[in-house]
Amino acid sequence: MKKISLLLIMLLAIACTQEEKNQYAILSGTVENNTAETVFVRGNDFEKRMPISENGTFQDTLYIKNDGFYEMYVGRERTGIYLEKGKNLSVVLDASEFDETLKYTGDLGNINDFLAAKYLWNEQNLDYKDMFSLDETNFFQKLDNNQKSYDSLFAANQISNENFKKKLAVEDNYSRAIMLENYAEAHRYYSGVNDFQISDNFYDELKNIDYADTLAYRNSVAYQNLLDTHFNRLASAEAEKDENADQAVLYLKKVNESLPDGYAKDKIMTSYLQYGLKPNESLDEVFNIYKNSNPSAENLAMLTKRYNQLKAITKGNPSPTFTFENHKDGFTSLESLKGKYVYIDVWATWCGPCIREIPYLKEVEKDYHNKPVSFVSISIDEPKDYEKWKTMVSEKELGGIQLIADNNWNSKFVKEYAILGIPRFILIDPQGNIVSADAPRPSDPALRTLLDGLL
Repeated sequence: MKKISLLLIMLLAIACTQEEKNQYAILSGTVENNTAETVFVRGNDFEKRMPISENGTFQDTLYIKNDGFYEMYVGRERTGIYLEKGKNLSVVLDASEFDETLKYTGDLGNINDFLAAKYLWNEQNLDYKDMFSLDETNFFQKLDNNQKSYDSLFAANQISNENFKKKLAVEDNYSRAIMLENYAEAHRYYSGVNDFQISDNFYDELKNIDYADTLAYRNSVAYQNLLDTHFNRLASAEAEKDENADQAVLYLKKVNESLPDGYAKDKIMTSYLQYGLKPNESLDEVFNIYKNSNPSAENLAMLTKRYNQLKAITKGNPSPTFTFENHKDGFTSLESLKGKYVYIDVWATWCGPCIREIPYLKEVEKDYHNKPVSFVSISIDEPKDYEKWKTMVSEKELGGIQLIADNNWNSKFVKEYAILGIPRFILIDPQGNIVSADAPRPSDPALRTLLDGLL
């Protein structure tokens, strides 16, 4: 009996050691020309921040729940990585040339070299404008050709890990599906053919995808992106049939109908509403759909706080005010603009979408020059970009009233309008009350329709 007991103890000890070994992955690396404080890894229902030392090195034990694909952030740069329990991975990179310098070693080195090469290939060769402008036949051919390029990169890295191969095939399938889900709307945008319609059998290859796979939602970032794209497409299709329908209402209803209560539904709704909750006529309906979908207490509290912020800036409420530095001289307050409608553009010199709206804004300003409406642009650039703002306004000959906020994102006016992303456009009436806290962009014909109806 003693021998059997000792044997059992030994077996249990070995099993415990093996179990402990298999519960984590080790990630380490060196970041040259580093300016970031941490390396952030997330995915598969896991998140971890690792401090970067003064000499640019980092290392940590990651108690991941599942083998699979993760995202690794170093400052604002991001790349996809693959991790397995019981395996180690080390990376060397130059922060000034992030994608071009990624080099991996360790148990999963060749796998992650392949992922880095694939990511870099996409960055150098995948032009979404050109691709989505193609007709259906050439679009599918392009997808197939891209996959052949990925397969060549895979072969070059001599990967034998069967677990990775299976997971990669699934991820590639999701990524392809995302492209198909985006095609119709993106083709209309890039081709300028607003009434474009896809062929009846375009989505046939998506019929085998389960759009309610809550386990896949936990484990795959690509699947999370696929569901978001899918429900957006369905909501947009319904919105086309009813111009008065609200996109957020349609989206949430699709999600609510398709997914059971739980993690996946909660996360996809919460993620959408972090930016999709708007201070418009549908605010209450949208929030009530969410509130009744059985979200977690933490997420409900977060979005309730945002709902209350947005409720205060719905149509008819007094607008938050400002007094900001004027590019020409002195300071300009919102109070001084009373008597006219005020169309406000919140932007920054580093914001690409903001810059793309400038030509359209100039046209609107020109066409409404003699109407009772003031056009105000408020930059939220940081103090370090102050001269850049001054120069850009002059060089691009920006019209209207050009102001710069007193504390960038933390300015009282920006916070009270609950601005999380830019460009953001606001319309205020002659009495200083809100017409729209999230007005149409200058490039959207709906802006002219709105102004014409008021003027």
